[in-house]
Parts: sequence; C-alpha cells; structure tokens
Amino acid sequence: MRPATLRSRLVLGFALVTVPLVVLLIWNNLYATRVVHSQVAQSNESLLTMYVNDMDKALEEIENYLYKTAEQDDSLIALGQNAKGSWAYYLAQTHTVNDLFFNTNYYEAADVLFAYGAASDNLLLAPQTSVPYARKLLVQEALRRLLAQAEGSRPSYSGWNVVELEGSYALVRIVDTGYRSYIGAWVDLNRLMEPFHSLTRDGGGQAVLSDDSGRLLSQSDGPLSGETPRALQALPASGQNPAVYNIVKLDQRYLLIGKASRNAGLHLSLLLPERRVLEGLPYFRVLTYLVPVVAAGLLAVYLIFLQRAIVKPIVGLIRGMRRIRSGDLTARLEDNRLVEFVAINETFNGMATQIEHLKIDIYEEQIRTQKAELSALQAQIHPHFFMNSLNIVYHLAQTRSYDIIQRMALHLVRYFRYATRTQTPSITIGDEMAHINDYLSIQKFRFPEALIFDFDVDPALADFQLPPLTVQPLVENAMVHGFSFKGGEAYRIAVRVYATREGTEESVCIEVADNGKGLAAGQAAALEEMAAAASPKDGHVGLWNIVRRCRLFYKTNVKLRFADGEPRGAVVRLTLPFQSTAKEGIALDSGTHRR
Repeated sequence: MRPATLRSRLVLGFALVTVPLVVLLIWNNLYATRVVHSQVAQSNESLLTMYVNDMDKALEEIENYLYKTAEQDDSLIALGQNAKGSWAYYLAQTHTVNDLFFNTNYYEAADVLFAYGAASDNLLLAPQTSVPYARKLLVQEALRRLLAQAEGSRPSYSGWNVVELEGSYALVRIVDTGYRSYIGAWVDLNRLMEPFHSLTRDGGGQAVLSDDSGRLLSQSDGPLSGETPRALQALPASGQNPAVYNIVKLDQRYLLIGKASRNAGLHLSLLLPERRVLEGLPYFRVLTYLVPVVAAGLLAVYLIFLQRAIVKPIVGLIRGMRRIRSGDLTARLEDNRLVEFVAINETFNGMATQIEHLKIDIYEEQIRTQKAELSALQAQIHPHFFMNSLNIVYHLAQTRSYDIIQRMALHLVRYFRYATRTQTPSITIGDEMAHINDYLSIQKFRFPEALIFDFDVDPALADFQLPPLTVQPLVENAMVHGFSFKGGEAYRIAVRVYATREGTEESVCIEVADNGKGLAAGQAAALEEMAAAASPKDGHVGLWNIVRRCRLFYKTNVKLRFADGEPRGAVVRLTLPFQSTAKEGIALDSGTHRR
C-alpha cells in the first residue's frame, strides 16, 4: 500500500468538508425538484381525470342510447325486415332518421349517428351541423366498408373501435339489433381534443390521445408534433400500475402525465415542459451544478497555495535529507518567509554543516590511519625480508660471486627504496609490478632452481592507479604459504593484470596464481570472510589491510577471491573498479585477455 503524503492528507481534509456540503446542496435541490414535480403532476392528473371521466360518461351515454334504441325501437327493427320501396320500409326509415337527428342534440360528443338496414343496404346518417359535407361523404364511405364486413362475418361488437380515416382517427360503436339492422355512432377524436388546444397553447405543453398499443391517435397544437410518438414509449403497458408521472427527454425534459379511459381503451396524456413547471428552479439547479465546479476551482487554488506555502518547503526538506543520506553534504535549504520553516531550515543547514565538517574530519582521520597502517606494514616487512636478504649476500660473498652480489644489491636498493615511500598515496600498476619483480628476483637468488615467475600485464593498464603494496603482499603470501618443490618441478608464480566487465561495470582484475600446496577444504571461503570482515582477525592482518586500504582509496567496495588452481595450487583475484584517470585507452576484448 502506497504511504500517505502530506498533500493527499490536506486534499482529503478539504474533500471531507466540501463534498458533504455539495452533496447536501445537490440533494436538497433534487428533493425540491421532486416535490414540485409531484405537486404539478397531481394537479394535472386531477384535470386529466376529470376530463377522461367526462369523456367516458359521454361515451357511456351514447352506448346506452344505442343499446336502448336497438332493443326498443320497432322502426329500427323494421328497417332490416321490410323490402326497400314498401310503405312499411318508408315509415321505418322516416322515423329512424328523425330519431337520429333528434338525438344528435343530446349526444353532442357523437359527430355522426347512423343506422343501417342490411336487407335494403340502406345507410342512414345524422351528422352534427359542424360536420362538413365532404367529411360526411368520407364517413359514409368508411361506415359502408365497416358494415359490409360486419354483415359478412357478423362479428360481436363489444366495445368502441378505433377507425382511421384520411390520416385522422375516430371511435366507432356499432350495435346489432339481431334483425339485420344496426345502429351506431361515429366520434371524431380530434374534436375530443379541442378543449386542450387553449389549455396547452399558453403553457407550452401538449395533450396526446393514444390507444393501448401506444399508437398516436390525436394531439393538441404544440411544439412536439414530431417527437410525440417517442414520448408515448414511456407510457405504462396495459395492465401495469402507472406512475403518477414520468420524465421524458426530447428536445428538453418533459413531465408525462397520463390517464386511461375505462370504456374506450384510450390513453389521454399531457406533456409539460419541466422548465415551465419548475419556474426559477432550473436556474437554481444550474447554480447547484456549478457548485462542484467552483469547489474544484477553490481546491485548485487551495492546492496551489499549499504547494507554495507548505508542500514545496517540505519537499525541499525531504530532497535535502535524501541528498545528505546519499553523501552530498553540500545540500542546503533555501530561505523561507514562514517563521516555522525559517527555524527548520536554519536547524537543517546547521546540522548539514556540522555533518560535513565531521565527515571531513573522519576522512582525514582515515587517511592518517591508512598511512599508519601502511607504515606498520612496511615496518613488518623490513626486518623479516632484510635479514633473509643479508643471509643470501653472506653466502654469495663466501663463494666470491661478486657479479651476483652486485645484481642482488641493485634489487635490494630498488626494493627498499620503494618500500619506504610512505608519503605516496598511490602508484601505477607498472611501478607495483617492477617492485614485485625486484622481490621475486631476490627470492630467485635464494631458490635459483626451484622458483619461476612471469608477468602478463595489459599495456593499457600500466598507468592504472592503486595504493602502494597492494599486490606485493599477495605474492609474498604465495611464497610463504604455497612454496613447494616436489618431484623436481619448479614452483611457479604467475601475475596477470587485465580488464574485465561484470554487467555494465568495468573493472581491473589482478590475479596471482601458483602451482604450490594449494588451499585446504573450506579455506577459500574462510579467507574471503576474514578479508571482508569489519575488523582484522589474528594472523590475517595483511589480507584485511589490502581490502581496507583499497576501499578507502576507491571509496567503493572491492573483491578479493580465493580459488584452487589447475591442476593444483591456488589462485587469488583482486577486482578493483576503474578510475576515471585510468580508463582512457583501455579496451575490453569480450572477456578474452592477453596471455
């Protein structure tokens, strides 16, 4: 889990305060909107209920009239029994027409009352005075088609049916007398919607009449003529419990309020623009929605202020501490105008200065310690080797081998001159190899037939810098602990210096190999552990001293490894990092080194 930061905590605190307030404000606005929706919907639902009830009552009265006439009017029954042209037929026709016209005054909802005698195929119409003659002819033709179907299949007319005529719709109710005569009513749905024209014109809404399948039958004048069918999809299906209102999104949001007719299978719906319903609330809602944007802007300003006043100084403090931890003691914090950060910066800068001075003192002490250790090592070497060398000179003088004594003296002079250079912090690989050559040449005088040595140094590494007496102790250990002269085979020491690469790191490898006694089981690991220890172990100060002085010199880790030689003997490898002054001109040959 990612650790928390100061910035995240400050943002979280700001969010914990502002988010609940914004949510409460939005919830309050939504609640007020729902209340207004509900109140307006209930008010308009009452209006729709009243109108639908009036419409159902009018249809029910027409239907009662039709049933009553079909059962009790002898003239209507005679219309289907008597032949056309007879006196009885003429009387029945006259009485039926008069009765139809008379009842149009009582049933104004019906545009046309009609009667039909199947025997004479005579259709009698009694239209309202408001029905144009052309419309009457169209209605007459449509009724003849319907009655022809009724006479052919004799369907059971159990309710009002929707009929389409020239792009408009009407309700038709036909009642069969049982004597091949029919009586019915034609109700134009557009005329039923006339009261809503004035009602919706001022309010910007629209009244819609549809059937149970959602088909648009009629609508009042309004701006949604083309969008109305899509709005009707939100109406509940037949048999479902309808909601008080629905929200429909067309060109804008509308309240859809509907009421179903119980007699004719019709739905009367009212579409009201939400913007007009809510009056000033939409502007308040927009303002409410702007609050999160304003809060986000305030948060941005707040974050910028925190970034400059608090976060930036703290980030600078953290960077300074990281630089100090990585070894850059020159890190200092910039001035700040806040009193608290002024105290922090002064304390940090003072501590960094003290640590820098302390580290310099420690480094100087390490240098002094290194020089003291080098002097102690040289003092350790001088008496031991000096007495052995004098013993060799003594025996050579007895044999009067003056030429050999001269060469011996020259090697001794160069050897002790090099060993007493205590003020030199570093020397080159070439100088170190020359010193080892003097040392082994002196040993050669002691064991002329039993000692062989050779050097293989990459010429590009001749100027590589390293601490004095770094390789010589390894060669001396090989002479002291590995010398062997068995079976007439000479003891051989080989010193190799070559460049190598481990991953992306370039290094210099110094290898000292012999064919002597070799290492006991587990001795290699023990020697490596002793050389890398924090403090020297008894009897192995020389190896520990090499590693310690190289670490101080290169300021990084070095590797000293021990291994068995082939077919016998031991191999010691000292791996040192490249110095910038020694890298130029050094080529790596993919791990292949000159022999």
